[in-house]
Amino acid sequence: MFAITALGFRLVVRMYRVLSLVVRLIRRVWRGPITIGSGITSWRVSIRSAIEEGFMELTGEQQAVLDGSRGDYLAKCMRWLVDWGEVMGAKRLIKVDNTHALLPVPNLMAQGASKETMDRYMADLVEACSHGTHPGCTCTVHAAFVTLDDVDVPENDPEQVQMQKDLAVLAADAGFIPTFTCAPYLVGNVPLKDEVLAWTESSAVVYANSILGARTTRHGTESAIAASLLGLVPEFGVLLDENRKGTLRIEVTAELEDPPDWGALGYFAGKAAGLGIPVFNGIRRPSQDEAKQLCAALATSGGVTMCHIAGVTPEAPTIDAAFQGDVPEDYLTFDAETLRETYESLRVRTGDEIDSVILGCPHASINELSKIAALLKGKKVAEGVRLWIDTARGTKGNADRMGYTEIIEAAGGRILCDTCPTNMRIPAKRIVTHGFKQAHYARGMVGAEVIIAKTDACIRAAVAGRWLGDG
Repeated sequence: MFAITALGFRLVVRMYRVLSLVVRLIRRVWRGPITIGSGITSWRVSIRSAIEEGFMELTGEQQAVLDGSRGDYLAKCMRWLVDWGEVMGAKRLIKVDNTHALLPVPNLMAQGASKETMDRYMADLVEACSHGTHPGCTCTVHAAFVTLDDVDVPENDPEQVQMQKDLAVLAADAGFIPTFTCAPYLVGNVPLKDEVLAWTESSAVVYANSILGARTTRHGTESAIAASLLGLVPEFGVLLDENRKGTLRIEVTAELEDPPDWGALGYFAGKAAGLGIPVFNGIRRPSQDEAKQLCAALATSGGVTMCHIAGVTPEAPTIDAAFQGDVPEDYLTFDAETLRETYESLRVRTGDEIDSVILGCPHASINELSKIAALLKGKKVAEGVRLWIDTARGTKGNADRMGYTEIIEAAGGRILCDTCPTNMRIPAKRIVTHGFKQAHYARGMVGAEVIIAKTDACIRAAVAGRWLGDG
C-alpha cells in the first residue's frame, strides 16, 4: 500500500516540479526583458499585468537565502515556502512565532518502501536537525509512529525506536522541544491571541485558531520544518483577517453534556462545512477537553482550519463579529436527534465482543487521566481486551506523581506516550473509543469496527469485554 502511495506521491512531486519550472521561467520573463528571435523583445510589459499578482516580494535577505547564502538545505527550505506561498496566492513571507513540526521515523507507515527511500527520508530529517531553530521561535514536536517506551507489541520495531530516540536527541540539540504529542497546548505550547504559528496536526490547528485566537494554516512536514529553521511562513489563508470570516451558521439546540458530545457536533459540522469556517451559536463555553474533541472532529470529517463559537472564540464575542457583520439568514440546526444520529454513524458493527478500548485522541489531559483512574479504581480490564490511554510524556509524568498511572496499570490499562495504537498500526477487530477522530480513522488504518461512546461507557466495555450500551 505504501509503495503505491509513494509512487503516486512521486508523480505528484514531479508534476509540481515541472509546474514550478514553468512558473520560474515566466517569472524571469516578467522580471527582466528577453529577446526571442528578431523583433520580439521584452515580454515583461505585455504579461506583467496578468501575472504580477502571482509572486511574492522577497526581502533582500530572503532572496539571498533562496540563492544559497546560508547553504543548500536552507535554500531548499526557502524554496518550499516560496513555491507554496505563490501557489496559495501569498504576497509575502512573515515572521512566525511558534511551530509544531513532524519529525517521525516512519515505522509501519513506510511498510514496503525501499531501503533507498528510507535512507533518503531519514537523511533529510537528520539534515533538518543539523540546523538550529530560528531564534525566538518556540518549536515543539508532533506525535510519532512509535513509542519510546518498552511496549511488548511487534509494531514497535526496536530499530525504529532507536532511530527515533537518536533523532529526538538531534532535534533537541537543534532547539526543538521533543514533546511528541498531537496536543501541544496541553504540554506548555499555548500561544496567545494573534501569534503566528506553523503547526502540523489538523486538530491542533483548529484549536489554535478557534480557542486560543492564534493564527496558523495547516502545515505538513516540509513547511513546518522550514518555518522552524527560517522563522518565516507565507501569509495566506486564515493568517489574514478577511479569511477568518465565518461561512456556515449552525444553531445548536442539543444538550452537550461531555467531550464526546462536542466531538459529535464537530463531526457533523466538518462534513457540512468542508473547507469553510462554521460558526456555532447557542452553546455554552466548552471545557478544554470538550474543545479538544470539537476541534479534532471538525478536522476529521472536513477540511476545516478554524471555527467560531459565538461568545467564546477571542475574535468572535458575538455571532455578528464571527461573520464580520454579514450574518446569513440560512442555518443548519444541530438538535438532539442529529446528536443521536451522529453517534450512530460510527457504531456500525457485527457483534458486541471487543478487543480494544482507546482513550486519549487527541492526547489525554491530566484531567481526563484523573477521571479514567477514578472509573477504573478497584476494577479489572477483561482478559483479551487492551485498554490504551494515549497521552504526552509530560502529562504522564504528572500522572505518575499523582498516582493515576498506578491505578490505571493495576486495573490492566496501559498509558501510551508519544503516539497512539492506530498510528502504530496495532491491529484490532473491534474498538470502543471516546474520540470521533479515532473512530473515523481506525476503520481504514487498522480495518477495525468501531463504537464511539462516552468515557464511562468505554470503561464499562473494557471491564466487561463487550459493548454494554450507553446506560
